[in-house]
Amino acid sequence: MRIPVTGSAGHLGEALVRTLSDQGHVVVGIDIAESELTHRVGSIVDRSFVADCLAGIDVVLHAATLHKPHVATHPRQEFVDVNITGALNLLEEAVAAS
Repeated sequence: MRIPVTGSAGHLGEALVRTLSDQGHVVVGIDIAESELTHRVGSIVDRSFVADCLAGIDVVLHAATLHKPHVATHPRQEFVDVNITGALNLLEEAVAAS
């Protein structure tokens, strides 16, 4: 299966990319931060970036979020952008890709 994983530079995303890759899946790590397991660098808030990343997918795993540790370093609007708009972009583009 071709499986994009958002948040591939984070703890959960990294574990998902490693595990799925070990199981023989074609995994595309997606994150705003470069990492060993990030294949596509960009934001899930960018709808066209998301659409491009989800072309030809079988399933998407979404682990990219802002949460409690980010409260002190990120403005409230960024939480809305990533956690709500980003998730909506992923949902709608996953439907469009199917």
